[in-house]
Amino acid sequence: MDSFLQCHYCNKHLTSPLELICRHSYCTDCLTKEIRNEKIICPICATEHPTPAASLSAAKLDKLSFYLIDLNSGTSYSTITDDSPAAIHAECAGCKTITDLRKCFHCEKPLCPSCRTQHYELQKKDVDQSIHNLVNKTNDLIVVAQALNTSRTNRIQEYKLMKDKISAHVNELIKLIHEEEENLQKQVDTRILFETGRIDTTELEKEYLQKNKAALDEIADKYRNEKNQMVAIKMHKDYLDTAPNWKDKLENFSGRINEKKEQELHFQPTQPEKTDALVGKLINSKNVNIYTTTGAHRPVAAAASRSCILM
Repeated sequence: MDSFLQCHYCNKHLTSPLELICRHSYCTDCLTKEIRNEKIICPICATEHPTPAASLSAAKLDKLSFYLIDLNSGTSYSTITDDSPAAIHAECAGCKTITDLRKCFHCEKPLCPSCRTQHYELQKKDVDQSIHNLVNKTNDLIVVAQALNTSRTNRIQEYKLMKDKISAHVNELIKLIHEEEENLQKQVDTRILFETGRIDTTELEKEYLQKNKAALDEIADKYRNEKNQMVAIKMHKDYLDTAPNWKDKLENFSGRINEKKEQELHFQPTQPEKTDALVGKLINSKNVNIYTTTGAHRPVAAAASRSCILM
């Protein structure tokens, strides 16, 4: 009980205890001293309590602490004897007998010794049942608190493994990026060799076409300069007979030397947007299933704890 009545600011017994909204109690003077920027942070649960105008006037008195202090010290009970309170002559509220009676501390009803004993037994049952219920509730909360911290400890271990998983995933991505880089570089190198080979081939065909043009020029000169009309006519006929073959050859050249068939290789970098996750995402899970040591299944809402999922 002594530890329950201890102030977690001064580490001494509570003096004029006040209860914060989080239901933890501290000395009034300690709370006043701990006000920072018009707020108090509970050292037990870390809940932040605003205190407008640096005032604690709205804080509630902790009746439980006062009761436990009195119970622990025994001061408020030391003056009570078997004769307390003073006897009065009246009608018993229980059996209606008129005799010397004493009023009950609990209900202020005058009771004779027999009725007071029965009344005490009923009160004792109520108190015993209330304490039993409170103890069970306290035990349940202790079990849940232990289960919560066990679950959190397990999640911490999972998070540590998750860090290794993230690193392994990143290394795998780096490996894939390097492999993709190597593949792209090979494709570009292949295209370079291809274009270089086409340049050599086209140069040879260009030389052949230049010779072809020279032959045509020579034929045109001979035809224009021929004085003998009969020879010119024969040359004219022979040319018309061979011109289709010459045209077919040029068509073949046109099929190979065609700018419309040219293709240009481009590199388009894949750049993720700022909102895109390159490695993965950590996602909060609002609910965590906690299994207590009693085997009970208790879904507990996790307000701000991170349950991390690597996408």
